Amino acid sequence: MIHFRIHDPNALRVLDNPAHGRRWDLRSAYLVGPDAKPMRGTIEERDGDICCDAAQDAPVGLAVLVDTKSAGRLVLQTCFLPSRDEPYDLFIEIARWLIKQFVEECETWQMWSPTLSGDAFTKWDAARDEFRAALRESDPVRAEALAQRSIELGLEAGELMAIRHSSHLLARRYVRKAPSATTLGVCIDPRVAPNSANTAAARSFDVIALRTPWTLIEATPGKYDWSAVDAWAKWAHAEKKALIIGPVIDFGTSNGVPNALPAHALAARSDHQRFRALVWAQARAVAARYQQVTPLFLAASGSNCAGWHGEGIDRMIEWTRTAVVAIRDAKRDARVVVEIQSPGAESWHGVKGGSWPTAFLQKLVTENLSLTAAGVRFTQGGGADPVRDLMTVGGLLDGYIGRELPIFVTSFGVPSASTSAEHLERGAWHASEGWTPSAQAHWGEAMLRVSLARAFVEGAWWSRLQDAPGGPSDGVLDVQGRPKPIFDRLIALRRELSRSSGKIATGGGAPG
Repeated sequence: MIHFRIHDPNALRVLDNPAHGRRWDLRSAYLVGPDAKPMRGTIEERDGDICCDAAQDAPVGLAVLVDTKSAGRLVLQTCFLPSRDEPYDLFIEIARWLIKQFVEECETWQMWSPTLSGDAFTKWDAARDEFRAALRESDPVRAEALAQRSIELGLEAGELMAIRHSSHLLARRYVRKAPSATTLGVCIDPRVAPNSANTAAARSFDVIALRTPWTLIEATPGKYDWSAVDAWAKWAHAEKKALIIGPVIDFGTSNGVPNALPAHALAARSDHQRFRALVWAQARAVAARYQQVTPLFLAASGSNCAGWHGEGIDRMIEWTRTAVVAIRDAKRDARVVVEIQSPGAESWHGVKGGSWPTAFLQKLVTENLSLTAAGVRFTQGGGADPVRDLMTVGGLLDGYIGRELPIFVTSFGVPSASTSAEHLERGAWHASEGWTPSAQAHWGEAMLRVSLARAFVEGAWWSRLQDAPGGPSDGVLDVQGRPKPIFDRLIALRRELSRSSGKIATGGGAPG
C-alpha cells in the first residue's frame, strides 16, 4: 500500500459528506500501473491521507483531477512508487512525473535541440529548479507550494513542446503536397435539422460524419424513423461531400453505463444471441438505407469501453464483427471503419473482461475483417472523458502508430461551456471555472495540429456541427446557428495547411 499526504487543505477539491465530514474529492481518481495503464485497486481517504491499495504487488501511481492556476483542471498523475509506511507528498510526486515525462517525450519526439524546442526547455529547467527547491525545503507547506509551482511550469513546458513538435511535423508533412480530401471533417447529429446557417458552415469541411443514433432511428422496436438522417444524407449527397455514416452501433458508455443504445436492445444484453440478432438487423438496415449515397460506414464505436467488461473481450469482438458483416451483407463493397473511444481508458481500471484501447484494436485487426481504417475518439470535458494536457494526448495518439490500418481521429472536441458538476468530474483546459468559447477554440486548434502532425493520421473530424437546446455545447455553432470562435480557428488552420509550402505557424497553444 502507498499513501499520499496533502498539507494545504485547499490543494484539492473536497466533498462535504454529512456522515464523514470534509473529505477529498476522489471520484475521478484511479491507479496506474508500471506499464502506464490503469490498474485495479482501491483508493480511499484515511485521516486526511489518500490511501491506495493495488490489486497486484507492483509499483503504482495515482491519477487524479487537479486544479492548477493556469492550465485548468486536468488529470495529473504521480510517478510509479513502491509500497512503504511513510506517506509520499502528492504534489512533489506529480511534479516529479511531469519532469520525467518531458524527458521521455523529448527523446521519443527527438526534440532535444533548442532550435526545435524553443522556450520549452527554459520552462522545463525552471520546473526542475522549483522541484529541487521543494525537495530541499524543510517546511512541508512551503515545499508543497514549490512543488505546485513546478507543476505549473512543467505543464507549460510539456504543452509548448507538444505544439512546437506538431508544428515542425506539419511543415514537413505538407511542404510538397496539399492536405487530402479527408483532412478536416465535422460530425453531424441529425437531431438538429439542416438549415441555411448550419449547412453553410458544413460546406467548409471536407468530410461529413453523419451520426445514426439507434435511439433515434428505432426508438420503438420494429418501427423505423429515417427522416432526420435522410435530410442530412440527401444534403451531403447533393453537395457531393465525402460522407461517412455512423456509428451504426454505438457501444459508448457514461460512467460505465451504456448510453447510446435503445431500451429494447439493452434489455436483450444478457441474451447474447438475441442481442447479436438485434445488432445484425440494425446494422444491415442502416447500410441498406444509405448504400446509394456512400460506401463508407462507421460500423461500431466504443466496443472497447469498460462498461461492457462483463461481456468480455471475445463477446465484444463478436458483436463488432456482426455489425461489420451485416453492413457488407447489404453492400458488398462497403468500406468499413471501427472507432475506439476513451483512448486513455480512465474508467477501465484494469478489470478482467476489458482491454487497453490499442490492444483491443490489435485484436480486431487479427480478426481479418478487412477494415478500411480505424478511428479514435478524443472528446474531453462536459460529459465525455476527463481533460488531459496536450503532451499526454500526443503520447496517447502515438500509441496508434503501426496498427496496420489507416488512422483517423474520428471525433475530437470539447464543450464551450460546462456545469459546475461537469467541471468537477471532468475538468477543463486553461479555464479555471469551466469551459469557455475561447478555451474551446484554443484547444480545438491545438488538437487539430497535434492530430494532423502525425503522418499516420489521415484526417480529424470535429465532434459536433451545432449545439442543440439542452444538449452538449461542443458544436462549432451555437444553438442559434451562430459560429463560435472554434469554427474560425479550424477553418483558418485548414486554409493555412493548404497554402503552407512548409511554413506553419507555431500557434494554437494555451489561451492568454
